[in-house]
Amino acid sequence: MRYLIAILLCVLLLTGCIESENDSFVGLDGPILESINKDGQLEFNGVVLNSGELPVESVFVVIILKDESGNIIEANSTPLFEDGNDLILYPQQREFFTLSLDSDSDKVFSKEVEIYYDVFDDTTLDVDESQGDELDLEFN
Repeated sequence: MRYLIAILLCVLLLTGCIESENDSFVGLDGPILESINKDGQLEFNGVVLNSGELPVESVFVVIILKDESGNIIEANSTPLFEDGNDLILYPQQREFFTLSLDSDSDKVFSKEVEIYYDVFDDTTLDVDESQGDELDLEFN
């Protein structure tokens, strides 16, 4: 009986630790279009949507291709913003992505898509841009 109560308490504690207070959710906005590009590569095109309440940054889309046995054939990632990782995906904003892979489409049995991101912390960018004056700093 003690063993059962201990397990139940552990499960409840772990469940409380796993629950997220993160108000952001970034996911796909519709299906991903799969085609073969002019170079003979598999090309995936889709749209990512921030349906959460907080802006996010450093958004990456990862596509994993697997064979019939579940073994990974190829995996690749692309940043959502080609100009850099410092750009922000605001709530309800959509952004298009394209990702190409070299694998033979006949060998691909399943595909998985994962999206990684960080919640944007606006306190790190505490910059006063009101005057645009340069700061004079002296180091001794």
